Amino acid sequence: MDFLYAKHDEIVENLFLFFRDQLERDPHATLKQVEQELNALYIRYGNDWTGRGIIGDNTQQATIAGLEAVRAECLARLGHRSTRLS
Repeated sequence: MDFLYAKHDEIVENLFLFFRDQLERDPHATLKQVEQELNALYIRYGNDWTGRGIIGDNTQQATIAGLEAVRAECLARLGHRSTRLS
């Protein structure tokens, strides 16, 4: 289980670092990109009829968590209170 927790934290941290420069330059465009990716990930997460397994589930959950953190930072920088932008 320690491996799963460590991997989860690594994925979340790396995603936030990946988007750091984009957050500085254009939080609105970053928000749009992240929300599109999250929409696809949530659909893929619900379509697990073949079974990803514990590692696949952990990776998907961590990716969603990391992108949600980036999304929250975008919203904070843009001064939005809404949960979803169109």
